[in-house]
Amino acid sequence: MIVRVLARLRYAWRRQGPLGFTRLAGRNLVHYTVGRRRGLSLSSTEVSFDHEFGTDTAGIREIGSLDVTDLAAARHAVRYEPSSPQLVRIALEKLSIDLAGFTFVDFGSGKGRVLLVAASFLFKEVIGVEFSRELHEIALKNIARLPSHRVRARGIQSVHGDAAAFDLPHSDLVCYFYNPFGPPILTLITERMVADHDQKGHEFIIIYHDPRHREIFERTKKFTILDETEDTLVLTTLRESESTRQITLPHRSRRCGAQVGAGA
Repeated sequence: MIVRVLARLRYAWRRQGPLGFTRLAGRNLVHYTVGRRRGLSLSSTEVSFDHEFGTDTAGIREIGSLDVTDLAAARHAVRYEPSSPQLVRIALEKLSIDLAGFTFVDFGSGKGRVLLVAASFLFKEVIGVEFSRELHEIALKNIARLPSHRVRARGIQSVHGDAAAFDLPHSDLVCYFYNPFGPPILTLITERMVADHDQKGHEFIIIYHDPRHREIFERTKKFTILDETEDTLVLTTLRESESTRQITLPHRSRRCGAQVGAGA
């Protein structure tokens, strides 16, 4: 335990520098103080989801505590923090599209909670991309525990790899982002989406929670906004006649903390 904590501190010091490390420590102190006050209700929600399926998707994992600190991509990664199952489910239910024609991709899928929720919808396939082997292997176990009668998608898988190098499926896509990484990686993925749209005619719907880098999508001039709340942005390349112009999503507070781990 002590070795892991020291490794996390050394990683944060190297990445942030003395001044950045001090600021980060202050922000995390505030975050965890608030988190402890809300801990009981948050824990009950997470325990309820995992209890239902016998899975392990709860908890926050900082990048420094994972097996990725030596990877170049870790510099731009955001910690693992699971999404609200209800928020994901409602967002998907509000999409006025034929889901059977779309593949669902969660970029920075972590332990796979979003995959388990998306698998209950009639997608062509559900795919998660996670660069931490540790989280990826937990996701595989979680997927294996999902009861077959709860799976309506034609397939579900977790892929271990760098999201920036991930080959997009040959399909129209619903892409899920919970602020998983910074601009360098998100830009590469967005460029690949635009190329697929222009060259292959694939359509994209983006569900972007905590959209800190929305300008990366907006400056492409390829996406229009379907809906926007304080902490959720839904974009699409579909023409207005092919998609619903208004998708109402539940309000949820913005995720706190600095970008120091992997999202999911």
